[in-house]
Amino acid sequence: MKGCDYLILKPRSESSELLILRALSPRKNFTEKERQYYLGLEKGYEGELKFDKLMETHLNEIPFLNDLLLEQNNSLFQIDSLGCSKDGLYLFDIKNFEGDFIVDGETWKTTNGTELKNPIHQSTRCETLFRKYLLERKFNLPIKSYLIFINPHFTLYNAPINPSIILPTQLDKFIEKLQMDISNPGTKYTKLVERILSDHRSGYPNPNLPKYEYGELKKGVFCSECRSNMLSDLDRTGKVFCGGCRNVESLESAVLRSIWDFQLLFPEKKVTTVEIFKWCNGIVGYRTILRILIKNFKREGNGKATFYL
Repeated sequence: MKGCDYLILKPRSESSELLILRALSPRKNFTEKERQYYLGLEKGYEGELKFDKLMETHLNEIPFLNDLLLEQNNSLFQIDSLGCSKDGLYLFDIKNFEGDFIVDGETWKTTNGTELKNPIHQSTRCETLFRKYLLERKFNLPIKSYLIFINPHFTLYNAPINPSIILPTQLDKFIEKLQMDISNPGTKYTKLVERILSDHRSGYPNPNLPKYEYGELKKGVFCSECRSNMLSDLDRTGKVFCGGCRNVESLESAVLRSIWDFQLLFPEKKVTTVEIFKWCNGIVGYRTILRILIKNFKREGNGKATFYL
Protein backbone atom coordinates (compact mmCIF):
# COMPACT_ATOMS: atom_id res chain seq x y z
CA MET A 1 0.00 0.00 0.00
CA LYS A 2 2.16 2.82 -1.30
CA GLY A 3 1.42 6.51 -1.43
CA CYS A 4 -0.66 7.31 -4.52
CA ASP A 5 -3.62 9.28 -5.86
CA TYR A 6 -6.99 7.97 -4.68
CA LEU A 7 -6.09 4.33 -4.35
CA ILE A 8 -9.20 2.14 -4.45
CA LEU A 9 -8.32 -1.07 -2.62
CA LYS A 10 -11.87 -2.40 -2.99
CA PRO A 11 -13.85 -0.87 -5.89
CA ARG A 12 -17.57 -0.23 -5.79
CA SER A 13 -19.94 -2.11 -8.06
CA GLU A 14 -23.64 -2.81 -8.24
CA SER A 15 -24.80 -5.69 -6.06
CA SER A 16 -26.13 -8.78 -7.84
CA GLU A 17 -29.49 -7.95 -6.27
CA LEU A 18 -29.54 -4.52 -7.93
CA LEU A 19 -28.38 -5.92 -11.26
CA ILE A 20 -31.13 -8.56 -11.26
CA LEU A 21 -33.82 -6.03 -10.31
CA ARG A 22 -32.53 -3.64 -12.98
CA ALA A 23 -32.77 -6.42 -15.59
CA LEU A 24 -36.29 -7.30 -14.41
CA SER A 25 -37.61 -3.74 -14.16
CA PRO A 26 -38.68 -3.29 -17.81
CA ARG A 27 -39.67 -6.94 -18.19
CA LYS A 28 -41.80 -7.68 -15.13
CA ASN A 29 -44.73 -5.91 -13.52
CA PHE A 30 -43.41 -5.12 -10.04
CA THR A 31 -45.72 -4.69 -7.11
CA GLU A 32 -45.54 -1.21 -5.58
CA LYS A 33 -43.43 -2.60 -2.73
CA GLU A 34 -41.03 -4.29 -5.16
CA ARG A 35 -40.79 -1.14 -7.28
CA GLN A 36 -40.02 1.08 -4.29
CA TYR A 37 -37.39 -1.36 -3.06
CA TYR A 38 -35.71 -1.43 -6.47
CA LEU A 39 -35.78 2.36 -6.83
CA GLY A 40 -34.31 2.66 -3.33
CA LEU A 41 -31.37 0.48 -4.34
CA GLU A 42 -30.80 2.52 -7.48
CA LYS A 43 -31.01 5.74 -5.49
CA GLY A 44 -28.59 4.45 -2.87
CA TYR A 45 -26.05 3.36 -5.47
CA GLU A 46 -26.32 6.72 -7.22
CA GLY A 47 -25.55 8.47 -3.93
CA GLU A 48 -22.55 6.26 -3.28
CA LEU A 49 -21.14 7.12 -6.70
CA LYS A 50 -21.57 10.83 -5.92
CA PHE A 51 -19.63 10.34 -2.71
CA ASP A 52 -16.88 8.46 -4.57
CA LYS A 53 -16.55 11.36 -7.00
CA LEU A 54 -16.19 13.81 -4.11
CA MET A 55 -13.49 11.68 -2.53
CA GLU A 56 -11.66 11.35 -5.83
CA THR A 57 -11.74 15.12 -6.29
CA HIS A 58 -10.97 16.32 -2.77
CA LEU A 59 -9.49 13.43 -0.75
CA ASN A 60 -7.00 11.67 -2.97
CA GLU A 61 -4.46 11.31 -0.17
CA ILE A 62 -5.79 8.12 1.35
CA PRO A 63 -6.84 4.63 0.19
CA PHE A 64 -10.49 3.54 0.25
CA LEU A 65 -12.31 0.23 0.49
CA ASN A 66 -15.84 0.52 -0.83
CA ASP A 67 -18.99 -1.54 -0.52
CA LEU A 68 -17.84 -4.06 2.08
CA LEU A 69 -20.01 -6.83 3.52
CA LEU A 70 -18.53 -8.37 6.67
CA GLU A 71 -19.72 -10.68 9.45
CA GLN A 72 -19.23 -10.42 13.18
CA ASN A 73 -20.86 -12.75 15.72
CA ASN A 74 -23.17 -14.17 13.02
CA SER A 75 -24.35 -10.67 12.12
CA LEU A 76 -23.75 -9.23 8.67
CA PHE A 77 -22.98 -5.53 8.34
CA GLN A 78 -22.27 -3.35 5.33
CA ILE A 79 -19.72 -0.54 5.07
CA ASP A 80 -20.42 1.95 2.28
CA SER A 81 -16.92 3.39 2.33
CA LEU A 82 -13.87 2.91 4.56
CA GLY A 83 -11.04 5.44 4.40
CA CYS A 84 -7.59 4.52 5.73
CA SER A 85 -5.68 7.51 7.14
CA LYS A 86 -2.51 7.70 9.18
CA ASP A 87 -4.54 8.91 12.19
CA GLY A 88 -7.12 6.10 11.99
CA LEU A 89 -10.00 4.60 10.04
CA TYR A 90 -12.90 6.61 8.66
CA LEU A 91 -16.31 4.96 8.31
CA PHE A 92 -18.70 6.65 5.89
CA ASP A 93 -22.39 5.70 5.74
CA ILE A 94 -23.91 7.41 2.69
CA LYS A 95 -27.58 8.28 2.36
CA ASN A 96 -29.13 9.69 -0.79
CA PHE A 97 -32.46 10.72 0.71
CA GLU A 98 -34.33 13.38 -1.28
CA GLY A 99 -37.10 15.69 -0.06
CA ASP A 100 -38.27 16.84 3.38
CA PHE A 101 -37.89 14.64 6.46
CA ILE A 102 -38.74 15.11 10.12
CA VAL A 103 -37.08 13.77 13.26
CA ASP A 104 -39.48 13.15 16.15
CA GLY A 105 -37.47 11.73 19.04
CA GLU A 106 -36.03 8.45 17.75
CA THR A 107 -38.47 8.36 14.83
CA TRP A 108 -37.58 9.51 11.33
CA LYS A 109 -40.39 10.10 8.84
CA THR A 110 -41.32 11.94 5.68
CA THR A 111 -43.53 15.00 5.84
CA ASN A 112 -46.49 12.83 4.79
CA GLY A 113 -45.96 10.66 7.88
CA THR A 114 -44.25 7.63 6.36
CA GLU A 115 -41.77 6.23 8.90
CA LEU A 116 -38.37 4.87 7.91
CA LYS A 117 -35.56 3.08 9.68
CA ASN A 118 -33.57 5.42 11.87
CA PRO A 119 -30.30 5.90 9.89
CA ILE A 120 -28.43 6.85 13.09
CA HIS A 121 -29.27 3.44 14.57
CA GLN A 122 -28.10 1.75 11.35
CA SER A 123 -24.85 3.70 11.35
CA THR A 124 -24.23 3.01 15.04
CA ARG A 125 -24.83 -0.72 14.53
CA CYS A 126 -22.28 -0.79 11.71
CA GLU A 127 -19.68 1.05 13.79
CA THR A 128 -20.24 -1.20 16.82
CA LEU A 129 -19.91 -4.41 14.81
CA PHE A 130 -16.85 -3.11 12.99
CA ARG A 131 -15.13 -2.22 16.28
CA LYS A 132 -15.81 -5.75 17.55
CA TYR A 133 -14.59 -7.17 14.25
CA LEU A 134 -11.28 -5.30 14.57
CA LEU A 135 -10.69 -6.10 18.24
CA GLU A 136 -11.41 -9.80 17.77
CA ARG A 137 -8.70 -9.86 15.10
CA LYS A 138 -6.21 -7.94 17.26
CA PHE A 139 -6.50 -4.61 15.44
CA ASN A 140 -6.87 -1.89 18.05
CA LEU A 141 -7.38 1.19 15.88
CA PRO A 142 -9.21 4.50 16.28
CA ILE A 143 -12.39 4.85 14.20
CA LYS A 144 -14.25 7.98 13.19
CA SER A 145 -17.74 7.33 11.87
CA TYR A 146 -19.86 9.72 9.79
CA LEU A 147 -23.39 9.61 8.42
CA ILE A 148 -23.31 11.52 5.12
CA PHE A 149 -26.46 12.91 3.50
CA ILE A 150 -25.19 13.45 -0.02
CA ASN A 151 -28.28 14.75 -1.83
CA PRO A 152 -28.46 18.58 -2.05
CA HIS A 153 -32.27 18.37 -2.17
CA PHE A 154 -32.52 16.79 1.29
CA THR A 155 -33.94 18.74 4.24
CA LEU A 156 -34.12 17.43 7.81
CA TYR A 157 -36.36 19.21 10.29
CA ASN A 158 -35.57 18.93 14.01
CA ALA A 159 -32.15 17.55 13.10
CA PRO A 160 -30.26 16.33 16.19
CA ILE A 161 -27.03 18.12 17.09
CA ASN A 162 -24.56 15.38 16.29
CA PRO A 163 -21.09 16.02 14.81
CA SER A 164 -21.14 12.62 13.11
CA ILE A 165 -24.18 13.63 11.01
CA ILE A 166 -23.20 15.60 7.92
CA LEU A 167 -26.07 17.37 6.16
CA PRO A 168 -25.78 18.63 2.56
CA THR A 169 -25.15 22.23 3.66
CA GLN A 170 -22.29 21.04 5.89
CA LEU A 171 -20.57 18.89 3.30
CA ASP A 172 -18.11 21.47 1.93
CA LYS A 173 -16.79 22.44 5.37
CA PHE A 174 -16.65 18.79 6.39
CA ILE A 175 -14.47 17.97 3.39
CA GLU A 176 -12.23 20.93 4.16
CA LYS A 177 -11.73 19.61 7.69
CA LEU A 178 -10.99 16.11 6.41
CA GLN A 179 -8.38 17.53 4.05
CA MET A 180 -6.57 18.99 7.03
CA ASP A 181 -6.92 15.88 9.23
CA ILE A 182 -6.09 13.00 6.93
CA SER A 183 -2.75 11.79 5.62
CA ASN A 184 -1.56 8.80 3.60
CA PRO A 185 -0.92 5.79 5.88
CA GLY A 186 1.76 4.19 3.74
CA THR A 187 1.97 0.50 4.61
CA LYS A 188 0.33 0.85 8.04
CA TYR A 189 -2.84 -1.08 7.16
CA THR A 190 -1.49 -3.71 4.77
CA LYS A 191 -2.35 -6.68 7.00
CA LEU A 192 -5.74 -5.24 7.95
CA VAL A 193 -6.69 -4.60 4.33
CA GLU A 194 -5.68 -8.13 3.36
CA ARG A 195 -7.83 -9.53 6.16
CA ILE A 196 -10.85 -7.38 5.30
CA LEU A 197 -10.66 -8.31 1.62
CA SER A 198 -10.37 -11.96 2.59
CA ASP A 199 -13.43 -11.74 4.87
CA HIS A 200 -15.56 -9.68 2.48
CA ARG A 201 -18.69 -11.46 1.23
CA SER A 202 -19.97 -11.02 -2.29
CA GLY A 203 -23.62 -10.65 -1.27
CA TYR A 204 -26.33 -11.34 1.26
CA PRO A 205 -27.30 -15.04 1.48
CA ASN A 206 -31.00 -14.37 0.88
CA PRO A 207 -31.41 -11.35 -1.41
CA ASN A 208 -34.82 -9.70 -1.47
CA LEU A 209 -35.84 -10.67 -5.00
CA PRO A 210 -39.30 -11.23 -6.49
CA LYS A 211 -40.07 -14.60 -8.02
CA TYR A 212 -40.06 -14.66 -11.81
CA GLU A 213 -40.35 -17.11 -14.69
CA TYR A 214 -39.19 -16.85 -18.28
CA GLY A 215 -42.69 -17.02 -19.73
CA GLU A 216 -44.03 -14.06 -17.76
CA LEU A 217 -41.25 -11.63 -18.71
CA LYS A 218 -41.60 -9.13 -21.54
CA LYS A 219 -39.23 -9.83 -24.41
CA GLY A 220 -37.37 -7.20 -26.38
CA VAL A 221 -34.37 -4.86 -26.31
CA PHE A 222 -34.73 -2.12 -23.74
CA CYS A 223 -33.29 1.38 -23.48
CA SER A 224 -30.08 1.79 -21.48
CA GLU A 225 -31.33 5.13 -20.14
CA CYS A 226 -35.04 4.91 -19.35
CA ARG A 227 -35.22 1.06 -19.38
CA SER A 228 -38.96 1.19 -20.00
CA ASN A 229 -39.01 1.66 -23.77
CA MET A 230 -37.95 -0.86 -26.37
CA LEU A 231 -35.29 0.20 -28.82
CA SER A 232 -37.28 -0.53 -31.93
CA ASP A 233 -36.08 1.77 -34.72
CA LEU A 234 -33.05 0.38 -36.56
CA ASP A 235 -31.12 2.39 -39.13
CA ARG A 236 -28.37 1.56 -41.56
CA THR A 237 -25.61 2.99 -39.34
CA GLY A 238 -25.94 0.22 -36.78
CA LYS A 239 -27.68 2.49 -34.26
CA VAL A 240 -30.89 1.97 -32.33
CA PHE A 241 -33.22 4.68 -31.10
CA CYS A 242 -35.44 4.65 -28.05
CA GLY A 243 -39.05 5.45 -28.86
CA GLY A 244 -39.49 7.06 -25.43
CA CYS A 245 -36.50 9.20 -24.46
CA ARG A 246 -34.87 9.11 -27.94
CA ASN A 247 -31.60 7.79 -26.56
CA VAL A 248 -29.22 6.62 -29.30
CA GLU A 249 -27.09 3.52 -28.82
CA SER A 250 -25.11 1.13 -30.99
CA LEU A 251 -27.03 -1.99 -31.94
CA GLU A 252 -24.22 -4.22 -30.69
CA SER A 253 -24.10 -2.67 -27.18
CA ALA A 254 -27.91 -2.90 -26.89
CA VAL A 255 -27.91 -6.58 -27.87
CA LEU A 256 -24.97 -7.36 -25.58
CA ARG A 257 -26.82 -5.79 -22.66
CA SER A 258 -29.83 -7.97 -23.44
CA ILE A 259 -27.61 -11.07 -23.53
CA TRP A 260 -26.02 -10.18 -20.19
CA ASP A 261 -29.48 -9.69 -18.70
CA PHE A 262 -30.49 -13.11 -20.04
CA GLN A 263 -27.41 -14.74 -18.47
CA LEU A 264 -28.01 -12.94 -15.18
CA LEU A 265 -31.69 -13.87 -14.92
CA PHE A 266 -31.37 -17.42 -16.26
CA PRO A 267 -27.86 -18.73 -15.53
CA GLU A 268 -29.09 -22.29 -16.08
CA LYS A 269 -30.09 -21.61 -19.70
CA LYS A 270 -27.64 -21.89 -22.58
CA VAL A 271 -26.99 -18.82 -24.71
CA THR A 272 -27.89 -19.76 -28.28
CA THR A 273 -28.74 -17.73 -31.36
CA VAL A 274 -32.34 -18.93 -31.22
CA GLU A 275 -32.73 -18.16 -27.50
CA ILE A 276 -31.38 -14.62 -27.89
CA PHE A 277 -33.49 -14.04 -31.00
CA LYS A 278 -36.59 -14.92 -28.96
CA TRP A 279 -35.33 -12.95 -25.92
CA CYS A 280 -35.03 -9.86 -28.15
CA ASN A 281 -38.55 -10.55 -29.45
CA GLY A 282 -37.40 -10.75 -33.06
CA ILE A 283 -36.49 -7.04 -33.16
CA VAL A 284 -32.90 -7.87 -34.10
CA GLY A 285 -32.21 -10.15 -37.02
CA TYR A 286 -30.99 -13.72 -36.56
CA ARG A 287 -27.79 -13.11 -38.53
CA THR A 288 -27.01 -9.95 -36.58
CA ILE A 289 -27.35 -11.82 -33.29
CA LEU A 290 -25.13 -14.62 -34.61
CA ARG A 291 -22.45 -12.11 -35.63
CA ILE A 292 -22.51 -10.44 -32.20
CA LEU A 293 -22.30 -13.79 -30.41
CA ILE A 294 -19.36 -14.98 -32.52
CA LYS A 295 -17.51 -11.69 -31.96
CA ASN A 296 -18.02 -11.42 -28.19
CA PHE A 297 -18.41 -14.95 -26.83
CA LYS A 298 -16.67 -18.31 -26.96
CA ARG A 299 -18.40 -20.83 -29.19
CA GLU A 300 -19.02 -24.35 -27.90
CA GLY A 301 -20.51 -27.35 -29.71
CA ASN A 302 -21.53 -27.75 -33.33
CA GLY A 303 -24.65 -27.43 -35.44
CA LYS A 304 -27.93 -27.20 -33.52
CA ALA A 305 -26.03 -27.95 -30.30
CA THR A 306 -23.95 -24.75 -30.60
CA PHE A 307 -24.03 -22.40 -27.64
CA TYR A 308 -21.90 -19.50 -26.38
CA LEU A 309 -20.01 -18.79 -23.16
